[in-house]
Amino acid sequence: MKPTYHIVSHSHWDREWYFPFDRFRAMLVDMIEDLFELLEKDPEFKSYTLDGQMAAVMDFLETRPDRVETIRRLVEEKRLFIGPWYILNDEFLSSGESHIRNLSLGFRLGKRLGGVMRVGYIPDQFGHIAQMPQILHGFGIDTALIYRGFGGEPGQEPSEYWWVSPDGTRVLMHHLPRDGYSAGYFGTQDGKVILQKFERTRTELDARATTSQRLFFNGGDHHWPDENVTTAIRHLRAQYEAEFHHSNFPDFLDAVKKETASGDKLTRLEGETRFGYRHAFAVLGGVFSSRIYIKQLNAECETLLERYLEPLNVLAVTTGMRSRTPQIEQAWKYVLQNQDHDAICGTSVDAVHREMVVRYSKVQQIGEHVKTECLARLLPYNEQEYRDDRFVFVFNPSPFTRSEMVETEIEFFLQDIVVGLNPEVIVDDKRPPVKGFTILDARGNEVPYQILKRQEDFGVTYSKHDYPHQTLVDRFSVILSADTLPAVGWKGLNIVKTEEMPRYPSEVRTGSDFMENDFLKIKVMKDGRAQLIDKATGAIYDGINFFEDSGDVGDEYNYSYPERDEWILSDQHRVHVTLEENGPLRGALRIDHWMMVPVSASQDEKSRSTEKGELKISSVLILTRFSKRVDIRTTVHNTIRDHRLRALFDTGIKTNESFADTPFAVVKRKHQSYDTTQFSIEHPAMVAPMKRFVTVRDEQKSFTLMVKGLPEYELKLDQPGVLALTLLRCVGKLSGRDLITRPGGAAGWWNETPDAQCLGTHAFEYSVFPGSAQDASDWSSILKEVELFTVPPLAVNRKNDQSALEQGFISITPDSLTLSALKVADEEKGIVVRLSNPVDRTVEGIVHFEPKVKEAFRAKMNEEKIEAIVVSNGYDIHVTVKPYEVVTLLISI
Repeated sequence: MKPTYHIVSHSHWDREWYFPFDRFRAMLVDMIEDLFELLEKDPEFKSYTLDGQMAAVMDFLETRPDRVETIRRLVEEKRLFIGPWYILNDEFLSSGESHIRNLSLGFRLGKRLGGVMRVGYIPDQFGHIAQMPQILHGFGIDTALIYRGFGGEPGQEPSEYWWVSPDGTRVLMHHLPRDGYSAGYFGTQDGKVILQKFERTRTELDARATTSQRLFFNGGDHHWPDENVTTAIRHLRAQYEAEFHHSNFPDFLDAVKKETASGDKLTRLEGETRFGYRHAFAVLGGVFSSRIYIKQLNAECETLLERYLEPLNVLAVTTGMRSRTPQIEQAWKYVLQNQDHDAICGTSVDAVHREMVVRYSKVQQIGEHVKTECLARLLPYNEQEYRDDRFVFVFNPSPFTRSEMVETEIEFFLQDIVVGLNPEVIVDDKRPPVKGFTILDARGNEVPYQILKRQEDFGVTYSKHDYPHQTLVDRFSVILSADTLPAVGWKGLNIVKTEEMPRYPSEVRTGSDFMENDFLKIKVMKDGRAQLIDKATGAIYDGINFFEDSGDVGDEYNYSYPERDEWILSDQHRVHVTLEENGPLRGALRIDHWMMVPVSASQDEKSRSTEKGELKISSVLILTRFSKRVDIRTTVHNTIRDHRLRALFDTGIKTNESFADTPFAVVKRKHQSYDTTQFSIEHPAMVAPMKRFVTVRDEQKSFTLMVKGLPEYELKLDQPGVLALTLLRCVGKLSGRDLITRPGGAAGWWNETPDAQCLGTHAFEYSVFPGSAQDASDWSSILKEVELFTVPPLAVNRKNDQSALEQGFISITPDSLTLSALKVADEEKGIVVRLSNPVDRTVEGIVHFEPKVKEAFRAKMNEEKIEAIVVSNGYDIHVTVKPYEVVTLLISI
């Protein structure tokens, strides 16, 4: 059969990268205006694809709102293809829910402009998650175009595959050639040059094609439309016995589908793609740790939106509050904009990442307002009451009852503070400090608490109808023991002033260098390493939370060690241990390290500097009465350049396999070393990404490392059983030239990026959970512990009377089913509940609602109804969730 070449004109438009956003947008406006002129004057220029992301369209329309009808007309005429994504994000650094919101927003914005291109267009992401086919299928997309992270290995010669998610969902995947989406930009009318450019790619396309259809990308990064493409097509038609079409991605994929109707001859590609080092720049060796502060902010904001704002909005809307979905969606836009692959990966110029921090700050600002409004509806707020706190409410975001230690503040009125010129206002004398107080539950039972700090400070009561009321207060920072918190609900506790402070027996045993509860014992050794004893299994872990510093002369894309590196461990340097908290509810040990390390790389970057500087690291290890894990808060005062700092955990588990949390799936990975002389483009990365945790296990025990926004780990092969968690990777350039780990050359344009050295003070949160081998087979206890660590309860105080002291909304059993979303439906007709079963076993579950359910449907991820579901007794929905399946329910209450 004669080959058909589909030449597709496009531009890959990074929203921000080596220029910041507004400079690129100014360019984008001119490019699209020039595109309109080209489409008008050249009828043979059939169509153009605007990079598969609606952000480019919306950014253009913000500047040219008068062009809405032009866009809509061209889309309806199939001369302009837009979407389906809102942004071309990084897949591993975005949560599963972020992927769904990305497509949902893209589809909804595109619908107003004629509809989106139904193609899984992901040509520039740095590797691909295992569950992407299931996510695409949830929006009616059955095809995908990918590039990085795959190819170049035996069995990966074809260009078409069935890409299969762990749950069995599959999509038709086309893999791009070695030159990727920049393979075929002609830019000339010179016939000889046209032939040379075409031949460079044609040979590879012909060799890899599984059908008579070939895809030829006519574009590149920030390229203007190729005005010469129609001339080139005419020239090629005269030179080859083949069909040449100025085409589009849907037409190409439809033609491939017709020739692969049975699908029998296509190879299956299962799971994630994180290799492809012999095919193209994969840049998987550093993007998960460049500018780690950005990753932390991303995780914080995702959790804020997914697990606090949206559920609180649901609870408040069911009581009659106007939905705050518009504000929440604005916050989502900021998060999604920051998840652009060149942004969230930390691989842009400094100005880009400074703007990202501002966007994350905007998310937090919106979050404070939405949270305040929802809680004011659920727990009425009297703005006239400004004196003592009378109640503390603890909101449980988890779909199961939990008992937790909760940090909060309690304040008692001392005196009014006059603001402004108010000579007629007479202020009463300052009250004496509070002598004591107790905290009682609704049944009158005393709730133990522990004072962390007490200070005289300013308090403010805000009003919608008057100026804020400022007071002087006696403020206590406390930890309180909140037992049996209702699932996705709250419990109220009454604050009662007393004549003296109560005393409670300590439930955590502590000493100058150890802490112990009924489950664990942790002891700090003289060299600063912690020894952890799991009382349930008897397992002893002797090397917990020590630190490794080494050189990094790479760039924002890739870690690269200097020729003469110097590795330094914290146990070789000065250490001091302090017992910071000794109960009654929580113990805390502080470990201070002072490491002397090279201040930077040498001038030629062949080694580390001979000059040494102090790197101070402080870790606080925390154990409560409930703890089956040890939480760790580490602060690093970084004055060092060109280095990588990692926390190490010697698990004693001799394995080369790890189980890592990724969007909607816990994936099993086999770690191995490689002969790097066989890789001329880029060396395989020894590090790997995770979202919330990584687990290793043997036949007797398991060890889980949980994190908040720290996505890079390594299971060390030269030190069996040691997990390394990257805290900082500090470099000074966007793209280097002569990297040992990337011999193929530059991955981007030269730009110095001093902010990427991450100088200053950084705070990190992570936790270690020792368990049995069964824990890492059943997964229930691990998934629950991860939930407890990453989604803590939320405390809010009230100064006025309250009636609803205890209320739940929804519970899910068993605990191993993960709640991914509880939100108002996109069309605001009902509630969406999304469940995930991220491991390899079927779960029979029950979703129980406290309010009565009118009707329930199983739905797609895009919230289209699939089928009605029986609601037992008006409150319970029984669900069977297959291994790795994501289930979406649409509920009317």
